[in-house]
Amino acid sequence: METLVSFGGWIALALAGLVILWTVLVRTQLLTAEHLFGTRALPDPPVVSGLAKELHKRLVVADIHADTLIWRRDLLRRSTLGHFDFPRMADGGVALQGFLVVTEAPREVIGGGLTDKSDRLTALGVFDQWPARAITRQVDRALYLGSKLERHCARSQGRIRMIRRSGDLSELLNRRAGGEDVRGVYLGLEGADGTNYDPRNFQRLFDAGFRMSELCHYTDTPFAASSSGHSLGGLTPLGRDAVKMMDELGMVVDLAHASPRTIEDVLAIAARPPLVTHTGSASCHDDPKCLPDSLLREVVARGGIVGLGFVPDYVGGTETDAVMRALDHLVRVVGPEGVALGSGFCALPLPIAVNHFPLITEALLVRGYDEAATTRIMGGNAVRYLLSALPA
Repeated sequence: METLVSFGGWIALALAGLVILWTVLVRTQLLTAEHLFGTRALPDPPVVSGLAKELHKRLVVADIHADTLIWRRDLLRRSTLGHFDFPRMADGGVALQGFLVVTEAPREVIGGGLTDKSDRLTALGVFDQWPARAITRQVDRALYLGSKLERHCARSQGRIRMIRRSGDLSELLNRRAGGEDVRGVYLGLEGADGTNYDPRNFQRLFDAGFRMSELCHYTDTPFAASSSGHSLGGLTPLGRDAVKMMDELGMVVDLAHASPRTIEDVLAIAARPPLVTHTGSASCHDDPKCLPDSLLREVVARGGIVGLGFVPDYVGGTETDAVMRALDHLVRVVGPEGVALGSGFCALPLPIAVNHFPLITEALLVRGYDEAATTRIMGGNAVRYLLSALPA
């Protein structure tokens, strides 16, 4: 009996030691879920031409789609993981970054007719030791992940500024024009799970700094049909209530992942021009998440913008050339005044990281884009849209 007790005690002690070690490794960010399942940082980009470098410095560069906040990483420090951190943002000459908070990630994300409601982020949250409320309740998960951006800004000594209103963005632009090295960030919600499908929760999210939200992600939701979902329907009555609530608050409807019928329904009732933070053209690449050219034109005609996602699902390849070919096509469809950059940083393998953005400027010049078009695509369109769409 003493031997068994002694053996059991050693097992308990060993398990306790492993838990303590795991806690220390996670809290010090020496071992996190991103180390196991995330992407590795891309090599430093090659030097661009003098002409591209000089133009890029004058641009207000913006990207409207990063999924980085799901990971436990200090974005104020340069990392060997992912595609984004604030030092690399400075290297890439990027002035403004939009973060979409992901609160669910099913196993099945490829193709159409998806019904998988599994959630890999719950396991990620357990491993990375999120607060219990963020593991068990989606709206608290959204608030927790979004609060990380606020804490990064607070620790940045004023260099990274949270954009909640159009006046915040105007002030950022004025400070940069005056030579200050400051950058802006803002929050949106990827999918609508983070509302717990209660339109009243948009108030909580708005108060926490969220300024846009999708209505669905990979599968149909109580708000709306997804482009890769099963029904291919449109807005539900509850979804119409959600759009109304967002309009009242001053939140933008992000049409990424929405079915064509959902998009048509939103365009018919939304009080402010919606946008698509990340997509591609269905005539350029056949994927359910890519939108028909007619709808892309309609979004831009209503005053919205269309962000090109860099992932293979949107551009049809894993190389920078694939991104540029898809961007060329998008410009042909909606014009240079309707296109923005909607990368998808840090969630999936990409050919371009935030410090590589001068390469996009150079590629645009090589492809024959003039300075005015390049200025719009690299960030001018996104800034113009946000200045008009954000609350005053």
